[in-house]
Amino acid sequence: MKRDILKNLVKAALTFSLIAGVVFAQYTKGNTVIAWSKYKFKPISEVDGHEPGDRRESFQAYHTARNAKARLLLSSLFLTHYWTGHVTDVMQINEFKSMDDATAYSGSQAPLNKRTWADEEERKAATSAYNKYFQSYHEDVHLFENHVKLEKKKKKSKDNPNTVVAVMNRYWKPLSQVEGGSAEEREKMMQKYHKEVTMKNDKKISKRTVTHLWTGSLSNGYYPITTITEFASMADADDLQYEPKIFDKAFTDEEKEAYNKYWAPASHEDIGLFWNQAYTNKNK
Repeated sequence: MKRDILKNLVKAALTFSLIAGVVFAQYTKGNTVIAWSKYKFKPISEVDGHEPGDRRESFQAYHTARNAKARLLLSSLFLTHYWTGHVTDVMQINEFKSMDDATAYSGSQAPLNKRTWADEEERKAATSAYNKYFQSYHEDVHLFENHVKLEKKKKKSKDNPNTVVAVMNRYWKPLSQVEGGSAEEREKMMQKYHKEVTMKNDKKISKRTVTHLWTGSLSNGYYPITTITEFASMADADDLQYEPKIFDKAFTDEEKEAYNKYWAPASHEDIGLFWNQAYTNKNK
């Protein structure tokens, strides 16, 4: 059922984009799909048999075991409240190779659990220990296209501390409003920024640049560009002077003008600031 709903939503978005005459739900070969879902924790006081440390222990065991068997899942983030939303909010961000893989994964949770825990009693114990911390709540928030050429991947290491994830929107102007602009030049400028600024910013552990498949909206023709950026600490996330200095060195005045002309004025929009429970993540 959930798989059919997801497919229908994608078809509806594609139909809307054609009717509206807007390039809204394109999917570029080689890019990946990001599915963002929302859940809610129960207050700890309502969880039967909880002891300090139990939640982390059960979550780590659950995700570590499932991640090893989840062949369709490329990577994941598990985001909890920091400065955004309610203290019970949980955001699960999963990456897949294709839309087919995303829909197949959403409809195969029971078989995945059976592959992960062949013994029925072990399976019941692991899933019960995990599920008891959640309310009966699920919301499909976003379905994004992840632009892999603009992605900074997290380096693998033995240490895997929790991180801070900032989610932000900026907006491209319609090309018709950019004097002397072109899709080719815009792509060139975005690639240059990625290679010479983002990749050289050692405070950014990872960064995904995503655009709409079927979620969100267009405003005055402006096209939303969402970034999901991972930092080691709040201090790093809050350092607004570090990256502009890299940009200033990497771009000539002419290149700065060429890069900036594609962005809508005053288009910065903070979507969320979260704790990433890194011990649950699947990394590429």
